[in-house]
Amino acid sequence: METHAVPTGHAHGPEAPEIRRVDIAEPLEWLARGARSLAKSPAHSLLYGAIFTLACWATLWLAWSLPWFTIAFLTGLLLVGPFIAAGLYVAARQQDRGEPVVIRQSLALLWERRTNLGLFALFLGIIAAAWVRLSALIFAIATPSIGGYQSILTGKGFDPVLAAFFLGIGLLLAVTVFVTSALAIPMILDRDAGPVTAMQTSARAVRENWAAMLVWAVLIVSLSGIGILTLFAGMIVIFPILGYATWHSYRRILG
Repeated sequence: METHAVPTGHAHGPEAPEIRRVDIAEPLEWLARGARSLAKSPAHSLLYGAIFTLACWATLWLAWSLPWFTIAFLTGLLLVGPFIAAGLYVAARQQDRGEPVVIRQSLALLWERRTNLGLFALFLGIIAAAWVRLSALIFAIATPSIGGYQSILTGKGFDPVLAAFFLGIGLLLAVTVFVTSALAIPMILDRDAGPVTAMQTSARAVRENWAAMLVWAVLIVSLSGIGILTLFAGMIVIFPILGYATWHSYRRILG
């Protein structure tokens, strides 16, 4: 589909790349390319999907066993996901270059970019920590017992006001993370960009392509919902497709 470069009216640092405008239907093409990338390296791709699925199952078990820390476990899963997907970004990078997909080389690149990846993880960790502390405070006030936590997890203690509060705060957190990280990790891996540059570029990309990125966010949530409905078994396939599609979104928007 047609893309257009978006000129910037001010400097964003020497590493800041040019942003391309993409069509609103472009996210569907990213998914199609993601599926093709999976088909090129099925064993490698499904391995990452299986790892993420195991992480999801472990999170559910921990949340049920230690309900006081449910929000912490769920937040941790949301933060771990993009970094598990980093291996898929490297695999897609190798495919683009016509190289064989080798896990050892993927790990080598991740290690080489460890400083910038670590700083970006620290940024996400700060956001997560603030959310966990706030959630723990509200839950402690609303459900001051383990039974209360477990009743919420099973749906028996559903409180619409509490649910609306957490939905709103959770949405704010999700939007912040999406805007700052939509393209950040692929950019760090591909260009060894600093975390601030990567987050600024991601935010600019979302702003300049808000319609397409909104569609992309809806597709991510929808496909993730399908994975949840299958008790996360579907994420074995869905996760690598989304991971590869994220890489292709980065390549289309930043070139």
